[in-house]
Amino acid sequence: MSDSDSDDSDSPKRGFSLEVHDNDTLAAFNKGDQINDGKKDKKPPMDSSHQKESDKFDVTIGINIDFLPQIKGNGTKPPDIDPSDVYTRDRIFSAVAKDDAEDLAGLQEYLQKTMKLLTNTEFKDPDTGKTCLLKAMWNLKNGMNETIPILLEAAKKSKNLKEFVNAAYSNAYYKGQTALHIAIEKRNLNLVKLLMKNEADVHAKADGIFFQKKKKKGVSFYFGELPLSLAACTNQPDIVNYLLNNPYKNAHLAERDTHGNTVLHALVLVADDTEENTKMVTKMYDDILKKSSKLNPPVKLEELANWDGLTPIKLAAKMGKVEIFKHILQREVTEPEYNHLSRKFTEWTYGPVHTSLYDLSSVDTFEQDSVLETIVFKSHAENRHKMIILEPINQLLQEKWDTFASKIFYLKFLIYFLYMIIFTVTAYNRPLEGKPPFPVEGTSSDSLRLIGEIIIMFGGVYIFICQIVYFWKRRPTLHVLMMDGYFEVLFFLQSAILLCSGLAYLAGSEQYVPLMVFALVIGWVNMLFYTRGFQQTGIYSVMIQKTILRDMLRFLLVYLVFLLGFAAALVTLTGEAPQKAGNETDASQSGTGTSYSGLYSTSLELFKFTIGMGDLEFNENLKFKHFFMFLLILYVVLTYILLLNMLIALMSETVNKISNESKSVWKLQRATTILDIERFLPRCLRKKWRSGHLLSVGRTAEGKPDERWCFRVEEMLWGAWGRDVYNLDEEPGDKKEAKEATYKSPKGWSHWVTKAREKAREEEQMPLNAVSTTPSDDKTFDQIA
Repeated sequence: MSDSDSDDSDSPKRGFSLEVHDNDTLAAFNKGDQINDGKKDKKPPMDSSHQKESDKFDVTIGINIDFLPQIKGNGTKPPDIDPSDVYTRDRIFSAVAKDDAEDLAGLQEYLQKTMKLLTNTEFKDPDTGKTCLLKAMWNLKNGMNETIPILLEAAKKSKNLKEFVNAAYSNAYYKGQTALHIAIEKRNLNLVKLLMKNEADVHAKADGIFFQKKKKKGVSFYFGELPLSLAACTNQPDIVNYLLNNPYKNAHLAERDTHGNTVLHALVLVADDTEENTKMVTKMYDDILKKSSKLNPPVKLEELANWDGLTPIKLAAKMGKVEIFKHILQREVTEPEYNHLSRKFTEWTYGPVHTSLYDLSSVDTFEQDSVLETIVFKSHAENRHKMIILEPINQLLQEKWDTFASKIFYLKFLIYFLYMIIFTVTAYNRPLEGKPPFPVEGTSSDSLRLIGEIIIMFGGVYIFICQIVYFWKRRPTLHVLMMDGYFEVLFFLQSAILLCSGLAYLAGSEQYVPLMVFALVIGWVNMLFYTRGFQQTGIYSVMIQKTILRDMLRFLLVYLVFLLGFAAALVTLTGEAPQKAGNETDASQSGTGTSYSGLYSTSLELFKFTIGMGDLEFNENLKFKHFFMFLLILYVVLTYILLLNMLIALMSETVNKISNESKSVWKLQRATTILDIERFLPRCLRKKWRSGHLLSVGRTAEGKPDERWCFRVEEMLWGAWGRDVYNLDEEPGDKKEAKEATYKSPKGWSHWVTKAREKAREEEQMPLNAVSTTPSDDKTFDQIA
């Protein structure tokens, strides 16, 4: 028998123990020998009415009860049990599956006689570790199985109740799942109460592969591993309340799973942005948050980070859970006793106009690992551009742009523009005679050329170092590069080619010219990077990017297949024997027409057909000229008529599809630029230009003044009539800003800045008109716009 533990720890612990074996045990272990193929099912079902439990037991060390009489002086004899009273695993499992309580009437007596435990190896499924209690939990009738109390009583009499109730699946796929998990999954509060009464572990962790959030294949359900998290993620408030308030062992709200996630993290991870799911998750999230504030002392559940350093709001930002992220960010609790849980406070209203104070804690970049940085730099979610337009993030970024980022950005734009002018002029006036490196003869033109070359190379080195630092710090994935980092790749490519050109120049190779020219072309293309400083050009740049990545790449892949295939066929078809020497007249006559003699020249000729500039003239003396003409016509049909028009159609569809989201993608790209600029600012300037104000918004749960760094946002909310507000001032508007504006000179620098900000905000609010594929169709264009 096992040594029972006397401590009150949450999880059952076992000391050294030996099982009692008899002939029935040996028969059970040997039952599967005839069919044992040495393999085990890696993913067996939790329970199945079609597939029986396995008989492939592993070797287990135990005490053979038949050996006891052979010990000198020992008067113990093996029990004399009628074969009909023997309880094997199959008999127990069959009884609990059928809810046959009568068949288990003699189970307790049998266990006492044989000194066996229901947790012994012979009573488990060797593939999953499933016990008879777990089997019974899966086979309920009208919410109950009458064999469960019998099993619990038998385990209690055997003094291993805690171990039996908390026996979990041992298979790697379902590892850690206990009877309490199953009772919660079955949505059965009565069974939960029964198990808790019988020492169930309220903090048992189901951490098998099936219960993890990352799987290569198959389905899974990650709920935070803990029973409380399972009840919360499956929308069972009654069970949540019972687990938190029961007379036996209360669940800890701050308990974490193997990933460091609390119940709030688990709720964020099960959110899927659908309407029904969002309604359930947000309500459960708020209810648990309110319960945490009522504890003594209160648990600041939203401030607890998992092992990746992510709080619930940061986790939502990183995973792209837009709806739950929006709810947390804009949560406004109107109940006075829970007002301290709000992150949004309505300051005043005037009709539909609401001025709200948003809590910037963990949101603004003034704090390390902020929500803003998580969205922009750490998230790989495809919909992260939808989070950047939520308030207060949208207005916060706009204020950063107006305050300092725009000035620095335009200055960098001016410097880069001058750099490209110098690059262009220097490249255009390069020496045309002699070999590099060219000597400086002391003339003014040579001196200017040398200065230009030095500026170009220093600029190339600077850009190269900046891009290396970018890739080292960000370590962006391919998706992030495609989304908002493609200019970083182009800048890196420009600088790398320019440096190679400089090395070729110093080595005396004329190949520096094409390298320099290629870097010059990419450099001018990179001017598009600075279009993100203006809404209309920025959106246009986004459309170009999406069109290239979505349609052009696919078109080129298919087109190259056709081009290489037809080029190879035509070159093979025109192959001729070498001409005899001296037959110049015949050779010149046979060479009339377009040349298809080589793969390179043939590919160029076929490309001309693709853009409508091909020439159907060819050597009339070809042996298979009719088949040759057929191949040319087929190529024109497949590429010029089919592929090219399909590309045009797909590009139009892409532009129409992304027109609604291109503005938010542009804002995400501009946000990246703003935060990159802010990172290089000195701490003193960041503190000076910090957005928001330190305000008192009420009282904390402990009754202390609740002071927070808040950001004021004016919103037009037409659907918020008759709504209770936190505070209503007599005079609407930002009094501080109005007071400052009163004393400012209307003709000074501040007046110019104010006008520029107003213009930027007007442009920000401009509706985005989709590009019409049929300009003549005014009705369609108006509908799209």
